[in-house]
Amino acid sequence: MKEQTELVKKELPKELAWIDKTSTVLDDIFKIPATNIRFGLDPLIGLIPVVGDFVGFAISASMVLAIVRHGVSLSVLMKILGNITFDYLVGLFPFLGDFLDVAYKSNRRNVDILKDYYTSGKHTESSKYVVWFAAIGFLVLLTGFVGGTIYATWLLLSSLLGNV
Repeated sequence: MKEQTELVKKELPKELAWIDKTSTVLDDIFKIPATNIRFGLDPLIGLIPVVGDFVGFAISASMVLAIVRHGVSLSVLMKILGNITFDYLVGLFPFLGDFLDVAYKSNRRNVDILKDYYTSGKHTESSKYVVWFAAIGFLVLLTGFVGGTIYATWLLLSSLLGNV
């Protein structure tokens, strides 16, 4: 008699299913014909200088807030924030960042991390400390990224216009 193995489909809890759908739209909705290369709206939005990367970051921030409200461990949260931070920083490089967006797919990586976490049976409700850490840490990151981006753009423009 053959042994049958059952493939368990990893899914997010119903409250977080929208994160999986949003990640698909951002990272995988389009396919380049005759290749296996998929991409989404994230690299296309990223083509808009400064604003595009901020919009992608804001969408990821909304996902993080939902995840924290539903409950997540600090180590999972740190991995997710690391992916979002990397995606934002790489996205600041015109065109190169958008090509790396297609390859790295930070939103899809975050969904995979969440699916592994929620299906492993390790899920517990977030403690108040994790929620506060996430909220404060994310606000600090957001403020630093936006301020740094504005400052870098100002430096670049002033050096370009100063040489004219």
